[in-house]
Amino acid sequence: MEHGRARGWMIGWAIAQGAALWALHGLLPKGDAAVLWPLYAVVLAVPPTLQLLAAYRARRLLWVYAAALAMVFAAAAAYAGHASLGENRGRAAMALGVLLSCSWFVLLPFAEQRLASGTWARDYARLFATAWRHAFQLLLAGLFAGLFWALLFLLAGLFKVLGVSLFMDTFTSRPFVYMATPMAFSMGLSLYAAREEALAGFWRSMLQVLGWLLPLACLIAVLFLVALPVRGLAPLWKTGHATALMLGLMAWLVFLFNVAWSDGRAESQRFGPGLQRFCAAGLLAMPVYAALCAYALGLRVAQYGWSADRVWAALAVALMAVYAVGYAVAALRRGAPWMALARRVNVAAAWLAVALALLTCTPVLDPARIAVASQLARLQAQRVDVQAFDFRYLRWDAGRAGRAALEQLAQEQSHPQAAQIREQAQAAQQDTHRYARGRGTPVWTAETLRARLQPFPAEAAPDAAWLEFLLTQLRGNRLSLTCTEAAPCPVLRIDLDGDGQAEQVLLSGYASQVFARDGAQWRTVGRLQGNLRHVQGARAGQWVEQGVQTQPPRWRDLVIGGERYSVRETD
Repeated sequence: MEHGRARGWMIGWAIAQGAALWALHGLLPKGDAAVLWPLYAVVLAVPPTLQLLAAYRARRLLWVYAAALAMVFAAAAAYAGHASLGENRGRAAMALGVLLSCSWFVLLPFAEQRLASGTWARDYARLFATAWRHAFQLLLAGLFAGLFWALLFLLAGLFKVLGVSLFMDTFTSRPFVYMATPMAFSMGLSLYAAREEALAGFWRSMLQVLGWLLPLACLIAVLFLVALPVRGLAPLWKTGHATALMLGLMAWLVFLFNVAWSDGRAESQRFGPGLQRFCAAGLLAMPVYAALCAYALGLRVAQYGWSADRVWAALAVALMAVYAVGYAVAALRRGAPWMALARRVNVAAAWLAVALALLTCTPVLDPARIAVASQLARLQAQRVDVQAFDFRYLRWDAGRAGRAALEQLAQEQSHPQAAQIREQAQAAQQDTHRYARGRGTPVWTAETLRARLQPFPAEAAPDAAWLEFLLTQLRGNRLSLTCTEAAPCPVLRIDLDGDGQAEQVLLSGYASQVFARDGAQWRTVGRLQGNLRHVQGARAGQWVEQGVQTQPPRWRDLVIGGERYSVRETD
């Protein structure tokens, strides 16, 4: 009887959610994002909250928490909608959705424990079980909704073969989609609640299996730290994504540790004393990784300033540092049960993650606002060349903060290169397409081109006629370069066809081309193929410095009927 009443409650909220989404869809073309996004945040967050907490629907406190959640999420969405513009609104909406979804999922177990016991996190075992139950319940509901739609489209497809399009027209109509999807999802949620005891054993068994990956992850962490002093930090920095790799390893350690450690009770521990000590050694390595991530990120910020991606990376490093230091302290503490302090670390990190996620939807930690302020400060301090400054980022990716910065730069007077800044800013303001080429591109001259090229060998200065040919190609938008003065493009002077005359090879990522002299004139003879990521950006010169050589093809070409055929070897 209780399950039946709860199911009716869930379906009722699903109907309300579907109707609200249908109504909001009509406002999409004309609605202001600062108004529309908060409405979507409330409609998408509140009904699932009330459905998952259906057991407490008679409690007044549930409505208080739902109202508080709605106000906080609406405020965050209102700021995000106001800060975004049409140019970057899609990515901003996606980022907001991820942030609010993760925050909602983290907060839900705390709210349920508060409703059930009057405390937020005192019963850690219950908190752990609730979080995993919600995860599995949502996964099952999503799978149920997906299969529901798969069967409907199968039915529609079969009848359409017979010339009956009624089902296809009905199932693809907007009212049906908006009403049926939340109802199918709510049915999946309610079916889990009715079979919770049987299904709980499944996800607990799944965690038991996954937990045995923790020793492997700890072995990887320890082995890499042992090898690091031997190889040095230079190979790590050359990857260009060292911080992401180390953050990924720490995230896996945190996830697998919590899967293996379970709810922290002594009877839940599956590892013996030997494996516990080994896993503790892996967890003790985490602060070293956190320090390396902070150091690598600090180098990039000192060299290039803040960008939105670096702000996100800094927040991730800060959160991982809390886990790293907390787990290391817990591993050093003696006594039973093993890693008992990790309970408090997990609770603190969860609240910190929610706080950081929501603060990014405010002026305090808005990544775009921080990035724009940093890059403007670098430009004003003349730490970046005007030609290398990314005006298009301000135009297309930085939202309202970028537009305000462009307006400021379009009126710039105090900078020594104020005229160039005004020209570039005004050109960026006039761009009508993200990838348009026009006045927003650098003003190419022989001097600016030479500053962005790095000849190899160093004494082989580029031919003046070749530079003039490049300028013609650039000004006619027939050539695209990713070169900057900070990361110049390597230019190889090398004989590729064995005719005794050197060709010019311009390495610019996927735009890398080969040029040859035809009498007194230069011409483009082809493009490079292969793993061109190695010759992109600052790493290109590092790869070239390691040595360049030519190698003839192993297989000659075939000419059949006047057509040439080349052999491309299989892997």
